[in-house]
Amino acid sequence: MEWRTTTIAEAAILQECAVNNGFFANNYSAVNSILYEKKFRSQIAIEGEWIYEKYFVGENVCFSFPHNIKGETEDVKKALEDLMQEVSSSLKTVTFENITSDEKNILLELYPSTKVFAIPESGDYIYRKEKLVFLAGKKLSRKRNHIHQFEKKYPDFSYEPLSLQNLSYVREIEEKWLKENEEAALETGTFSDLVAEKEIISYALDNFEAFLKSSGMTGGILFVSGKPVAFCIASILSRNVTDVHFEKCLSGFDRDGGYTVINNEFSKTVRTEYLNREEDLGIQGLRKAKLSYYPETVLEKFRVEISYMQKRFLKR
Repeated sequence: MEWRTTTIAEAAILQECAVNNGFFANNYSAVNSILYEKKFRSQIAIEGEWIYEKYFVGENVCFSFPHNIKGETEDVKKALEDLMQEVSSSLKTVTFENITSDEKNILLELYPSTKVFAIPESGDYIYRKEKLVFLAGKKLSRKRNHIHQFEKKYPDFSYEPLSLQNLSYVREIEEKWLKENEEAALETGTFSDLVAEKEIISYALDNFEAFLKSSGMTGGILFVSGKPVAFCIASILSRNVTDVHFEKCLSGFDRDGGYTVINNEFSKTVRTEYLNREEDLGIQGLRKAKLSYYPETVLEKFRVEISYMQKRFLKR
């Protein structure tokens, strides 16, 4: 296999694969595969109609589940065999990361003694668009109150869809947001992660037009008195799913309901049935916030480890 760095040149074929397979999992998003190359040094290999991806967590190599570009599944066993043959000489254990339940079951069928680990911090929060737009029912009354509070305090607020003409406002918000969170991040040792995230957001904005054409990159900006205070960046994951990659609100406005408002305003513009608001990373506050919208499901993710001996005795 010829492995190469995942770049925006692969956006179109990764998007075709995501759409044809009807992905819900955000780690198979074409945009995420490209953006997070900067963090995980991800690489891609295309063999016939199959796409293979690998990336690094520290010095440990991890693989994504292989997928057929056309969405066909009958040759998945051979695709896995080809991958195992490729890596067997260099790895004693092959690790598949962020595997869905169905993919985990396929690997267990082929490699019955494989090790499986649940990774709940990587589970994707999936919501119906209509729930985020209307916020109907008693359970979401607090969200409606947040919006009313924001509207009352900032009656002149406005919302703009993300476009080539207003990207500078996103950069402005991100710069201010980073400064607001710098002290707390330094105390917890996470500041380098926030700096890396800023670089990833900058790359997304620098290539917004290319991502727009290949993956329907979208998003929005929230203004108060003409000043930008919140933004979100998203893209089309597959026919039925929009993936929200980033969402940030400046301090003060978040306490007045800014996150609820940017979420609600953006959801009104979405054309897919579902939104994937991605994982909670094991952060309790983030988990609580995502659960407070009562997702349709939290898409489970798994780590699957296959030893060298198991690779030799693939179940026939």
